[in-house]
Amino acid sequence: MKKTIIFALVLALVVPSVALAAAEFSLGGFIKLDTFWDSSQDFKNIATINRNNDRDFHHGKVRFTAQGSRFNFTIKGPKLFGATTTGFLEVDFDTTESGLAIPAAAGAAGVGVARSASSSYTPRLRHAMFRFNWPETELLLGQYWSMLCEWWPELAQDGPFQVTGIPTARLGQIRVTQKFAGAFTVAALIGEGNLAAGNRSFSPNESAVRTDRGGAQAGEMPQIQGKVAYEQDLWGKAAYYGKPTPFTVQVAAGLQRNVFSDDNAAVARNFFGENGFNLNGVVTNNRYLYPWMVMGTLFIPVIPTHSANLAGTASLSTQWYIGQGLEAFGFAGLGSNLLHWSGTDFLMDQELGKRFGGYVQGQYYFTNQWFLTAAWAMSRGFGVSPGETDANSPFTGQRVWAITGADLISYQHEYDLCVWYRPIQAIKFGLQYAYTRTNYLQNTQVQSFQSKFGDAHRVEFVGFFYF
Repeated sequence: MKKTIIFALVLALVVPSVALAAAEFSLGGFIKLDTFWDSSQDFKNIATINRNNDRDFHHGKVRFTAQGSRFNFTIKGPKLFGATTTGFLEVDFDTTESGLAIPAAAGAAGVGVARSASSSYTPRLRHAMFRFNWPETELLLGQYWSMLCEWWPELAQDGPFQVTGIPTARLGQIRVTQKFAGAFTVAALIGEGNLAAGNRSFSPNESAVRTDRGGAQAGEMPQIQGKVAYEQDLWGKAAYYGKPTPFTVQVAAGLQRNVFSDDNAAVARNFFGENGFNLNGVVTNNRYLYPWMVMGTLFIPVIPTHSANLAGTASLSTQWYIGQGLEAFGFAGLGSNLLHWSGTDFLMDQELGKRFGGYVQGQYYFTNQWFLTAAWAMSRGFGVSPGETDANSPFTGQRVWAITGADLISYQHEYDLCVWYRPIQAIKFGLQYAYTRTNYLQNTQVQSFQSKFGDAHRVEFVGFFYF
């Protein structure tokens, strides 16, 4: 009996060890110190800028934070079905206050949050996915970057250009990637849909006419994405995040469907006639919105290299997009939900804001340690004019718009210039100047001052320790 117990204990200890031996674990990530002076009370992620006539948001602020640090685990598993298996888990410390959930207008949540002498930040799951890799095929399952979030400008602030040129969407997904002909890649995914930002809940409460369901949305299908990429060393390579990278062109697109209810159900029976149903004796309707986005990316080695030596090399990268309801794909603070009142039907309809934009980045490596990044990004809305957003009665028979959850941005642009120094692979320093301007569709007035825009200056220093 004693021998049996001892054998069982040994077996209980050995079996997990054997199972763990089948996988290899490695730790990675970085520690980041981020310190900046900003003229507009902005956060570590550069956001939309509050109007210049709002004095509460236009005096300088200095921040020191290590909140942008992150760590990850890579797990190499055993082979299965002829494929190598790997897993990836990454955590950071972002919270709403950090600016990742960007406040879109003056007085939005997160502004003026009290700070203690020992700030505490909550860990957040960034990525959690595993892959099966065959020689030219990959199957990915879990939470990971969207296909629209693959080409980042190399700048100091967290989430660079997430209002203008590059979304930050990580979604639960199933993705298949196929390479062929040595230079082409095609991929497709289905994943978790994201709602365009709005402050109204999806509710069938009839007493809440024109105050509850008008901005409501609920996802009714997965988000689908696809991409086609061509990557080929035609005349040499240049650096992308320090890695020699050849000429690349890529096109990606995404689509999903959201459902919402007409606001004034009493008259909805005479409008839209789509998926009508009876609620408490009153006919109401479900309607659909379709966030979509198309994005093109180009990376060009301008002064190339044919080795790992990056000194004297230069590159140009640019990315442009067009679409509607772009918060569904990871852009922030744009105010995509628009409400349209029909003056004759007393009905609150909804549409998604349409936008286009992109960024251009140039890099030059003086040496393998010193290099310079210059970048510009912009985002512009279209389809709604300033006259259509006047604060008139919604029942005058005019075409009048309102915005749920955010002020409507007409145009935003940002300029950045960053000097980088990387003496060794584990250490990297950056010093950056940034200028941002946000133009809104409507004026707001403070005392006798009216303003449609806000602008901001920032000087930022960052230090990284990679492990």
